[in-house]
Amino acid sequence: MVTPPPNAAPDRAGPAHEIEGLLFDKDGTLFGFQATWGGWTVNLLRNLAPDRPDIQRDLAARLRLDLARGAFDPASPVIAGTLDDSIDAMLPALGGWSRERLTGHLLEESRAVQPVEAVPLVPLIGQLRRAGFALGVATNDSEDPALAQLASVGLADAFDFVAGSDSGYGAKPGPGQCLAFAEAQGLSPGAVAMVGDSTHDLLAARAAGMWRVAVLTGVAAHDDLHHEADVVLPDIGHLPAWLGL
Repeated sequence: MVTPPPNAAPDRAGPAHEIEGLLFDKDGTLFGFQATWGGWTVNLLRNLAPDRPDIQRDLAARLRLDLARGAFDPASPVIAGTLDDSIDAMLPALGGWSRERLTGHLLEESRAVQPVEAVPLVPLIGQLRRAGFALGVATNDSEDPALAQLASVGLADAFDFVAGSDSGYGAKPGPGQCLAFAEAQGLSPGAVAMVGDSTHDLLAARAAGMWRVAVLTGVAAHDDLHHEADVVLPDIGHLPAWLGL
């Protein structure tokens, strides 16, 4: 049995000699959450219910989205949930839409989203790869849109492992994606750091016995995350320094 890493105080020095793999959440971690998804979702709701501002407002309330600002509330099911969670919230307001139709529509639309990088990703991911880390992505988004979004910013082949909530490993906060990454790379879970912006990411890492690295490029604040994290960083651009590179 792998002994989970110690629950050390936030902002401790990076354990470069212990970590061999880095597993990233996608939205809020690789990509800024509000900048990527806020305006896109406003447009989505307008297109789902054209000329029906009452339905648009209902959908926004169900998703906890401020239509005027294009910003999600921290309790939104979109933030850490799966596509099914969003569909569960939206369907009651969309008479005439089946689950299958809405699922297909959201998947197709999300492939075209233009992700906003939390930091310049190509040089950072290249630096981490050159340093010898195994790299992966574990997201509660679906796998195909995740792959398309990574490709759109020049990261099509940058990761050794990409898993979505529909990839067969479950969704966070369950540990399935984390453990699958470790197994695929031949690593002990204790040699992997899960990097994410939500408690779902950190709880998944804890359950898997991994290091827990929180970043503040999602919706959650430092006070929401620090009690579950081994370290809290402003963004993933601070990883090299924490890792001692």
